[in-house]
Amino acid sequence: MKLIDIAILENIKGLGPANMMKIINYSKENNIKDLYDLRDANISKIINKKLLNVIKTYLDTDIENLYKNMQSILNKYTDNNIQCISIIDNLYPSILKESTTPPAILYYKGDINLLKTKCVAVIGTRNNTDFGKKITQKTVDFLLKNNFTIVSGLAKGIDEISHQRTIEKKGKTIAIVPLIDKIYPSSNQQLAQDILDNNGLLISEVKPNTPFHASQLVKRDRIQSGLSKAVFVIETSQNGGSMYATKDALKLKRPVFTPNIYKLNSSYQEYEQVQGIKYLINEKKSIPYTSSNYEEIKQKLLQDTTKEGCLL
Repeated sequence: MKLIDIAILENIKGLGPANMMKIINYSKENNIKDLYDLRDANISKIINKKLLNVIKTYLDTDIENLYKNMQSILNKYTDNNIQCISIIDNLYPSILKESTTPPAILYYKGDINLLKTKCVAVIGTRNNTDFGKKITQKTVDFLLKNNFTIVSGLAKGIDEISHQRTIEKKGKTIAIVPLIDKIYPSSNQQLAQDILDNNGLLISEVKPNTPFHASQLVKRDRIQSGLSKAVFVIETSQNGGSMYATKDALKLKRPVFTPNIYKLNSSYQEYEQVQGIKYLINEKKSIPYTSSNYEEIKQKLLQDTTKEGCLL
C-alpha cells in the first residue's frame, strides 16, 4: 500500500490508529498493494464485524474516484506547503513505530530530516514562573551546546520559551502541533513562522482542514512521547497537561528528567507549578538534575541516541 491508499482509509469513520495499523500490517504480510486488493481481501480476522461492514461498503464505491479525489487533496496540501509521510515511508521515525498507536500519517512543514538528528524535548506548564523560565533557558543552552535538536509543543509558557531560546541561539527545533494548517494558540503564529524561517519543523497527525478540538492536545503529547527516548519536564502541576507526555514516556520505559527542586529555594517548592515535579521525584519516576550533573545527563542522552529517532 502507498501513502494515497492510507490517506483514503483515514476518511473511514471509526477506523482509528489501532485498526489502521492492523490493516497496514496485514497488507504488508499478504502483499496487498492497493485498495482494489484490500477490497477483495479477507480481513474479518483482524477487524470486528461492524467496522468490517463499514470498510467494505466504503470500498464498494468507485475506487478510481476515491483515488482521483484524494490526489487532488494531496496536491492542495502541497500547494499550501504541507507535506505528508506515511508509516511505510523510510522517513517515518522508527522509534515512533514502537508506540502503541503510532499515527498512520504525519503532516508537516519544514525540514523533515530533523527527525534523524539527536533530539531532546523541553516541555512544561503554560503558566510558568520566572524561575521556570530561567531553568528552561539554561537547560536549552546546555542541550544546544551538545548539538541536540530541541522538541516542544508550541504551547504558551515553557514550550514557547524552549522554541524561542533555540531560535535565539541559532539551534534547530521541532514543534509538535495540534493542527498543521491552523496554529494553536493563535498568539504563537509568528513563533511557528520563525521556526520554519530558521529551518525548523512543524508536525501534526491531524489532517488539514480539521476543526480544532481540545483532544488534539493530548494526541500531540502522545506523539511527543512516541518520538522520544526521554522527556525533560521543567514545571507542571500534578494534573498539568505535560503529565500526559510524561506518563506516555514512562509507559514506553523512557527516562524522564526533572529539575531537582529540592536543591532550590524552599518557597519555590510550594508553587503549584512544581507540584507535579515533586510528585515525579518523590515517586522515583524521574531523574532529578541540576547544572552540576549536566555531564552525567549528556552521557545518558548520548547512550540513548543509539537508535534512530528523537529524544523527547
